[in-house]
Amino acid sequence: MSVRALLVLAAAAAAVSAAETAARVVGGAAVEAAEASVVTAVDSGDIAWLLFSTSAVFIMIPGLGLFYAGLAESKNSLTLLHTCMLIFSVVAIQWALFGYSLAFSDTSSSVVLGNFEYAALLNTMQTQNKIAPTVPNSLWALYQMMAACITPALWLGATAGRMRLLPTMVFTFFWTTIVYDPIAYSVFAHNGWLRTMNLLDYAGGTLVHMTAGFTALVLALRMGRRVDYGERDYENHNPAFVYIGTGLLWFGWMGFDGGCSSASNSRAVNAALTNNLAAAMAGLVWMGLDTLVNKKKFSSIGYCTGAVAGMATMTAGSGFVQPGFGLIFGAAGSAAGFYTVKLFHYLRVDDSLDVTAVHAVGGCIGLVLTGMFAQYSVTSTDIPLDVKATAGWVDRVWNQVPIQLLAIVVVAAWTIVWTSILLTVLNMIPGLHFRVSEDSEIRGLDECEVGEQAYVYAPVNDKASSMEQSVDRSDD
Repeated sequence: MSVRALLVLAAAAAAVSAAETAARVVGGAAVEAAEASVVTAVDSGDIAWLLFSTSAVFIMIPGLGLFYAGLAESKNSLTLLHTCMLIFSVVAIQWALFGYSLAFSDTSSSVVLGNFEYAALLNTMQTQNKIAPTVPNSLWALYQMMAACITPALWLGATAGRMRLLPTMVFTFFWTTIVYDPIAYSVFAHNGWLRTMNLLDYAGGTLVHMTAGFTALVLALRMGRRVDYGERDYENHNPAFVYIGTGLLWFGWMGFDGGCSSASNSRAVNAALTNNLAAAMAGLVWMGLDTLVNKKKFSSIGYCTGAVAGMATMTAGSGFVQPGFGLIFGAAGSAAGFYTVKLFHYLRVDDSLDVTAVHAVGGCIGLVLTGMFAQYSVTSTDIPLDVKATAGWVDRVWNQVPIQLLAIVVVAAWTIVWTSILLTVLNMIPGLHFRVSEDSEIRGLDECEVGEQAYVYAPVNDKASSMEQSVDRSDD
């Protein structure tokens, strides 16, 4: 072969090599660009769904106020409504300043608490959170703000008519920082230690219901019983309020559970569906037990309380189990809550509106049942890329329930210890003592703390009153 031929072959080989190199470079750049587009692209459908879910969860806050106001005595009803919104304002400010960053920062190396990456909500509109990659970080922060706001409002009912407003607001700020935020990070943040252990908690059975429920227990024990506890029966002053509040909570809960997927996908539908089935079953179970055990008629209060207990129980597993299992969740949570109320009455624990029974017990029951009934066919659907799909006992994953039980113990202990410390410290500060005076408790917090009354403008039907008096005189 001539020298010229060899040179031609060498040139051709060099050209092929250069072409392959260029192809690899271009192909690699294309792959990187595609991966980047997957990571950074936002989805308009997901944004619309999460905006709706956020709005629905907000409705739960005044809905909870109505629910509690109807269950309470009339002299404390406006205070409960008012305090729910005061708590919203306090937590919203805390969340914007540093709460969201502590709970959901992406760059923290800690497995328990975030850093100040998103303090003052800086750089949240142009970025996406690792666990909600298809919506702006600012929207995820807003959605999670609603969950953070309703959680401390839940424990209000445990001490209805006994806690002063100013200490309640101060306590809420520090409680959200010390109790709520670390648990939020541990359970939901990208490298939270419970998340990396594959804890199954879809929408906050630990974060929302267990923290609120065990805080309610501590508050009930530390505040002590009402001054006339055991001397008379406390009437639920407005069952209509309870029903309206239940309806708003039920509506909002579909956004609460469905929004946790951060996407408009089949997982969101599954969460909303299981939530509805659990509530429907739980309402009937509590009402039925009220009828059989307490010898009542078909109680509206029993139905509404049971429905809320069922949704609290379903929160952890709503996105992990087949819809039909929602009936089991609802029945179990409702029955357990009902008998916890009976136990508390026997032990003379004055949890005024049964918050511990509904939320702490419901949260624990739901977490265990999730470890039993979660299935790969659900957990592997629409799953985030950084999460490993797991399941429960029905798919022979025998270590899942122990993981769930570990989370229950840790979250309960963290909540009880830090709530007790906060109550002790704040109660020693002048002006921040929690318990109202005996006189204020008897007169009611609407008058003594708010200075307004829920029914002060209700007209008196003098004509009807006169007719009743005439009938009474004629009977005499």
